[in-house]
Amino acid sequence: MVAVVIPLVSVAMFALFAALGLLYRRRADVHKRLMLLATIALLPPALGRIPFLASRGPAAFFAVTCLFIVALALNDYLLYRRVYAGSFWGGLLLAASFPARLALGYTHAWRVFAQWLVS
Repeated sequence: MVAVVIPLVSVAMFALFAALGLLYRRRADVHKRLMLLATIALLPPALGRIPFLASRGPAAFFAVTCLFIVALALNDYLLYRRVYAGSFWGGLLLAASFPARLALGYTHAWRVFAQWLVS
């Protein structure tokens, strides 16, 4: 049932970042970073379908997703000599959700919920 938690949390993270991006649509710098984080949040389920990464488990496609987060922060730093707060905190939240997803996926409560969800 761990396979159910990864896409559900990805959709929740996408919704969070997209909603915040819409909220900050008048501030272009914040808006574009939040929308990019929303897009990055959808990567783990897609990357998990690539046979090379899927055979190595969730850590592999979470690591590739983290590379996109690092690229966002690196882009901020190279262009503006600072990392925007939205990039930093949003990227940190997204990266922290990866081990949390795996931990949640192995709990009894999640297994009961996931079983109810798929039945």
